[in-house]
Amino acid sequence: MVQLVIAEKPSVARDLARVLSVRPSGKACFEGKDWVVTWCIGHLVELEEPSSYDGRWKAWRMDTLPMVPAEFKLRAVPGTRDQLRAVCGLLREPRFSEVINACDAGREGELIFRYVYQLAGSRIPIRRLWISSLTDEAIRAGFAALRPGRDFEALADAARCRSEADWLVGLNATRAVTIRHRTGESSTLFSIGRVQTPTLAILVEREKQIRAFVPQDYWLLKADFATAGGAKFPATFTVGKCSRFGGGELAEAVRDRDRGHGGAEDPAGPVVESCKQSRTREPPPQLFDLTSLQRTANRRFGLSAKVTLEAAQALYERHKVLTYPRTDSRHLPSDMIKEMERIVGGVGKIAAYGGFAAPLLAEPPRPGKRVFDDGKISDHHAIIPTGKPLDPATLGRDEQRIFDLVVRRFLGAFYPDAEFAQTEVVVRVGPDAGEKATAPEEGGNITVLPPPPDRFVARGRVRLVAGWQEVAGFGDDDEKGGKKGRKKEDDEEDASASALPPLAEGERLSGAFEAIAKKTKPPSRHTEATLLSAMENAGKLVEDEEMRAAMRDSGLGTPATRAAIIETLLKRSFVVREGKQLVPTPMGMGLIDALPVPSLASPELTGNWEARLARIARGQETRAGFMGDIASYVQEVVAAIRAAAPMVNVPLAAQIRPGRRLEAGDSRRPRKAKAAGKPTSKTAPAKAPAPAAPASGIAGLRCPACKKGQVITGKRGWGCSRWREGCKFVVWFEENGKRRSEADLRAIVARGQERG
Repeated sequence: MVQLVIAEKPSVARDLARVLSVRPSGKACFEGKDWVVTWCIGHLVELEEPSSYDGRWKAWRMDTLPMVPAEFKLRAVPGTRDQLRAVCGLLREPRFSEVINACDAGREGELIFRYVYQLAGSRIPIRRLWISSLTDEAIRAGFAALRPGRDFEALADAARCRSEADWLVGLNATRAVTIRHRTGESSTLFSIGRVQTPTLAILVEREKQIRAFVPQDYWLLKADFATAGGAKFPATFTVGKCSRFGGGELAEAVRDRDRGHGGAEDPAGPVVESCKQSRTREPPPQLFDLTSLQRTANRRFGLSAKVTLEAAQALYERHKVLTYPRTDSRHLPSDMIKEMERIVGGVGKIAAYGGFAAPLLAEPPRPGKRVFDDGKISDHHAIIPTGKPLDPATLGRDEQRIFDLVVRRFLGAFYPDAEFAQTEVVVRVGPDAGEKATAPEEGGNITVLPPPPDRFVARGRVRLVAGWQEVAGFGDDDEKGGKKGRKKEDDEEDASASALPPLAEGERLSGAFEAIAKKTKPPSRHTEATLLSAMENAGKLVEDEEMRAAMRDSGLGTPATRAAIIETLLKRSFVVREGKQLVPTPMGMGLIDALPVPSLASPELTGNWEARLARIARGQETRAGFMGDIASYVQEVVAAIRAAAPMVNVPLAAQIRPGRRLEAGDSRRPRKAKAAGKPTSKTAPAKAPAPAAPASGIAGLRCPACKKGQVITGKRGWGCSRWREGCKFVVWFEENGKRRSEADLRAIVARGQERG
């Protein structure tokens, strides 16, 4: 009997066909003697639109909510019907003894296959191919160890629950909030999502902290000390753990008295009071999962999460040099220990890594739990090279960067710790008054004049053994893409702290002193790197222990979906990019502030879902119980939004044509925009609407062209509120690839330049 194989993508189908000795030629499938290989194109099937269940659900009306189908229906994804028809036809053929689910090994891959299988009405027995690499060896091993489809029924239930719950909450909340906000003849679409909205809330909360921040003045007292031999080093005045003066007069008073004792010959002059040295070790960073890879690529190279995922996916699918990238694990299974020599050997054939691979081949390292841990792997292990040799010159620039990061992280994981010598020196200045200075409370400033003697602290760090840092590609003075002196991020710490000269306790020094005025700084806006961290670690905002444990693994979204969530926020005008920073728009901030149901913007909702979905996947909870609770939650959400006041103060970014009804509301899969600025979601009308005048202006900005209108925010730029009267003033959000900020707009208006 012939066996049918269904892959998730055409490229994977070609790889499977080659290994199975099936000629990879055919429009919708590859036919062989014993095998027929076909493919999906991502999602071929999706949940039906509301109007297919009930005609009353076509119009966006509050009195028809909530929409809770008794049973969910499936439909073809627009644009891929031909391939779906071909796959369903194969699934109905009696010649196949079994069908092999070869979609990506994970929850979404399981859903893609199960939806097609269900829509086809197939009854062919299922077996599962579960692999983490697309090398020929991995494919052969996977086909030799196919598992019964029934082993994955619980995973399929969890996948269906995720999909249906997103439909219920997303569509009902989106319609309810949009309808509640509708004013007059026009309306803005407010898309609400289980992951999207809490992610937006993270950005909004940070923006509020920045805007509410009031800079505080403080002063530091710095000293430049010199030894008798002329060696110099800086130090900072410190009381306890505090170095900040609350007033400039205090810092200047200490400065003045220390200047009177700055000479080495002065009995009360600078003297080394203590010199403590210690040796520290820094272990190699853990292997990459997708989120940590995206963070590192964004920080090092400025790559977006989406670009990093696309490059990693190409290295996995097309080039076969990386393992499956959409993973949340940073460990390897113990059965891969025997594969290490082959993988390291393959990587070592690439000239750039041969010198790092050679020691590992000559003396294989002892495997440890930091790398190999079966208990910390769910669907897939960490991202590592497959060992397939290649010429890096054949890769695109971004692919080269991602491949280099992964290879160096992999090889470095088996190298020794980096070792450092750390020195802390305390220099005493001035006579002893017999009083003890009182240290301020933690986080406080020095507000009273401390009694002498004064003490200055200097710290130095010198790398003694490079260890894994040599492989990582940065040294004492260079981090290749990092920033000297930066704080520790994503497992890697800058090793370039300056060294102190040799010093001995009791050694006399000379010193120069200076008070420096400073201001406290607000928290930084999120970049994609820091937002990915916030999404991954959203569990810290959740009190329930089980939820926090679930969110340590999944957080807001999954590694495979976080990049798409960020892009969705950008496309829907809730967020804009300003350089590397992600900034919520007035519409995004207004939406979060006006949401009548706080849980829609809370990571606690996702934490609860992820904890329960994990239990469903393990067979510890039923699908029916979960979906019943989701239906009840939707009832509560709609009731709360219906009872809330209209969100009249939410700024608008895009308008819908007056008199037009919003058609089928769905925030699941945005369609490709036909032109810049046109709607990208199914919830928007099929034809591009003419934008109405935005309802809110920029505070204090009058149009520099007509001198009468107010500067307002549009879809692609700022313009004049009197545009209907013919005023042509416009400033585009983006010009020559550079994103403008509101500060840029204000400067342009002040100059009265740049008119449309």
